[in-house]
Amino acid sequence: MSHKPRPFPLEGPHHEDDPFWKEHYPKLQRYCRFLAQNKWDGEDIAQETYLKALKYQQKMSTALLNKIAYHHWIDLLRKRKHETIESEIEKVSTTHQLDETVDMLIEQFTPKQAIIFLLKEAFQYQIKEIADILETTEMAVKSNLHRAKKRLEKENHSHSLEIFWDEEEREQLTELFKKSLLMEDPTVLIQTIPTLQSMFNGTNLVTRPTPSNSPSSTLCMAA
Repeated sequence: MSHKPRPFPLEGPHHEDDPFWKEHYPKLQRYCRFLAQNKWDGEDIAQETYLKALKYQQKMSTALLNKIAYHHWIDLLRKRKHETIESEIEKVSTTHQLDETVDMLIEQFTPKQAIIFLLKEAFQYQIKEIADILETTEMAVKSNLHRAKKRLEKENHSHSLEIFWDEEEREQLTELFKKSLLMEDPTVLIQTIPTLQSMFNGTNLVTRPTPSNSPSSTLCMAA
């Protein structure tokens, strides 16, 4: 803990003029600091021990105070360990879900569809905003988004998307997608879009001018 210790508690039947507490509280503080190995936690343990000791009807002693302090410290350690484990589990779960989401974007969509789908569904961008970002038309964005959603409805795809992906760009977008989702901010992705060749070389544009009888044209229409 990094906060300042609370002032010495004065409520209850004991107060700072009580000879017992004037003698034993400094000893209790030293013992608690020894347990915690830092001043702030030690002060908190000492004060919690004091409050617990007020509930006891029997006569206090240094041994009893130290026993109360020790058990409070053990309970605190267990609580912190439990919270740490829960935090790690949550972190692993979040990372796993994030990886699954990014894998879906990469495997199911073309680069353009993946970016449009992410901006629209994950970050709630408007169609016009996405069109401005990609320097394309709203109709092109709508068409790509529609095709992306159609692909999600199909369990098996008869057409491979490998033609649309450059390996280096695939790795780059994978990291950008993960970072954007983890930070809950697509700025880093948006700033990189102008450098992505697949976004502007016509590889996966719906209206790309490719001869209708070419194999790649068939794949573009299916994507």
